[in-house]
Formats: sequence, structure tokens, C-alpha cells
Amino acid sequence: MDEAVTDPRLFNGSVETGVRALLILEACHPKTLDLDTMSLFDYFVVHTEDIGGPPSLHPAIGSRVGEYHVRRRVIQDGLRLMRRASLVDVVEAKDGLRFAASEDAPAFVRLMGTEYNVDLFARSKWLAEQWREAGDEFLSHLRGNIERWSLEFREEGGLSDA
Repeated sequence: MDEAVTDPRLFNGSVETGVRALLILEACHPKTLDLDTMSLFDYFVVHTEDIGGPPSLHPAIGSRVGEYHVRRRVIQDGLRLMRRASLVDVVEAKDGLRFAASEDAPAFVRLMGTEYNVDLFARSKWLAEQWREAGDEFLSHLRGNIERWSLEFREEGGLSDA
């Protein structure tokens, strides 16, 4: 996790993903998230309507589930960037590494006052609340949606097995 961040793009890169990860972790605080859960929340925080939540922040394009499958590396880079800024902590757990908002995160999040970031944080809090109420059942629901959509996407020929 101490490697240099090689993708300084503002959008669809480590900066955007790192900010999104920070908002998610702050909304879930004091819980910690592993990378798989971070990936699920990163996808669904902008597609909340797909799982019965508030209106999605990103458009409902047909092949959007492909985003989930290609973003893991970018999420890792974003977490690394936020860790270097002392906004995300890495916690060792029995099941591996987990991520948490640092003690500096709340102050930084309060500074993020654009309409988009306020909306993104509201949806992060909605996801966190669903997770708190339903626990692992909520995560299974999210994974089930990804698997179903992935299968449909493959059947439509949108995702190559190569």
C-alpha cells in the first residue's frame, strides 16, 4: 500500500475514487471495511436507485455494471492516496486488511461542501444505515445484484471473457 499513486487523473482516477472512499468510510465510522465491501459501496453509492435507494448520482447506462469489475485497482489507488493524506487508516483484522476513516476525516469531510459531495455523503450515509440495519444480508443483496447484472451483461455480449 506504500507504492506511489501513478494515476493523478481528477475524474475516474485515484482522486475521485479516494474522495468517494473517504466519504463512505466516514459514513460507516466506526466500522471498518475490507476491499471487497469498499468495491461494492463504491459502485452502489452512485447507483443507489438500483437497490431501492435515493435517486442515483450517475446515469443508469446499460453496461454500468462493468464499472464494478474494472475499478478495484483504482479503488486501491484512491485508498492509498487518502492514506498518504492521513485521512484513511489501515487496520489489521483476523480476515485481512480493513480500512477506516482516520480521526482527521470528519474535519476534511465537513470542508467538502459542493452539491455533488453533499449528495454523495448523503448516499454514503444511506448505504451505511442499510448495512447497519441488515448486516451481512445487505452485502449479500448487493453482491447478488452485481452477479445477476454481470450474467445479463455477458449474455448480451458486453463483457469479453478474454
